[in-house]
Amino acid sequence: MTEARSILIKGAELIDEAGRSRREDVRFCGDTITAVGALMPRANEQCVDAEGGLLIPGLHDHHVHLASYAAALQSVRCGPPEVNSEAELVEAINRPGSGWLRGTGFQEGVCQQLNRAWLDQHGPNRPVRIQHRSGRLWIFNTLAIEQVKAAAANLAPHEQVRVSRPDGLYYDADEILGGLIRSEAPPIGQASQRLVKLGVTGINDMTPTNDGVAWDWFLGLQNSGDLLQRVRMSGRAELSAQSNLPGLACGEVKVHLHDTVLPELESFVELIRTSHSSGRGVAVHCVTEVELVFTLAAFRAAGTLKGDRIEHASVMPFELIEQVVELGLVVVTQPNFVFERGDAYLRDVPEIQHDSLYRVRSLIDQGIATAFGTDLPFGNPDPWAAMRAATERRTLSGEWLGEHEAVSPERALSGFLGSLENPFVQRTVTVGAESDLCLLKAPWQAVRLDLAAHHLRMIVCRGKAIDVKER
Repeated sequence: MTEARSILIKGAELIDEAGRSRREDVRFCGDTITAVGALMPRANEQCVDAEGGLLIPGLHDHHVHLASYAAALQSVRCGPPEVNSEAELVEAINRPGSGWLRGTGFQEGVCQQLNRAWLDQHGPNRPVRIQHRSGRLWIFNTLAIEQVKAAAANLAPHEQVRVSRPDGLYYDADEILGGLIRSEAPPIGQASQRLVKLGVTGINDMTPTNDGVAWDWFLGLQNSGDLLQRVRMSGRAELSAQSNLPGLACGEVKVHLHDTVLPELESFVELIRTSHSSGRGVAVHCVTEVELVFTLAAFRAAGTLKGDRIEHASVMPFELIEQVVELGLVVVTQPNFVFERGDAYLRDVPEIQHDSLYRVRSLIDQGIATAFGTDLPFGNPDPWAAMRAATERRTLSGEWLGEHEAVSPERALSGFLGSLENPFVQRTVTVGAESDLCLLKAPWQAVRLDLAAHHLRMIVCRGKAIDVKER
């Protein structure tokens, strides 16, 4: 086995949790930072002149769906900002192609009547399935339905019912549909490379169906070099049987609530208790006030474990913040949705709730540990865009949405600097830390005024240095 060569980064700007900066040299070898200070190059050591550019730990996205993101790279965008009208949707899905057409990102503002009949009338003569931006709903045309029906012939009757709706609207059936119509694995290597080029060196995959099979798949992808990032895998309770490995760790039990079909409170409470007994926290999808109230009631009955998380906290009325504090819960939220979906929220969400959408500043002010995830592919995978949204709180059209929830650039950056096991404590460049790094072309005082990925110069992911090409 070839011994890892050390790399020395000369004259980099380091910042601490408060944003104070200093210039240092940093040496790393393999997976570990071995020295920080005034360092002299060693014989045959690669040396990189940082020229005063900012050097920070690699970014961690604390809420992703990696397989869905990879599949989205082979899909047609069917919603904003690329597609904003029914005419644009017709144009998008009728571009030349053959076989299955997979669309993503659809929202009702594009087309109010998207269903089987609409796709048959306006779509191409090929199987079509389009995913709603929420990730919960797929809309199929007749050719697609016929293929699903044929493939589902051997399913149990209760499963056949879930994929037999005549209108082509399939809710919460991803696992069944994937097994029926997926012909090949999504391009994880391509997705991983794209994330590295954005500075993302670690992810928490929050797909609720993650199980032992997904664990083995991710491990194989890491061993083959296709999956570059460190991964914390959250998902089903059965993941508790997995042993943590270098670069792959078991995360929270993920619970995906839907306020129209909530589980029995008693069964939810029992799931939380069982998860806690195995030493795992619980991460609960809460995008409505109803889901949040239900979740708080369940934690109040079951008790909480350090690290129990509210995912999204899309709607957080101020009167519920105190309950979150009392229960000791933490929040992983998506400020990027303020920019990406803010105009739709202003149009569709009652005005009385606007101040409750994707809070950040008020959570921090009340002592709630808060970190960020992009929710890719349902959100833009660029963490720098999420940081900008957290500081600006403006929609795509430039309207304010919860401007009092804006945070400083320092706080926005820290939302992606926590470790995967503890997203709420900022990592810094120190001796003994993992050699996951982002070297930028400019110092922090310039970057904080322009939070953007184009500043990235070099990424170090699990000890491997990767140059970022000019954008």
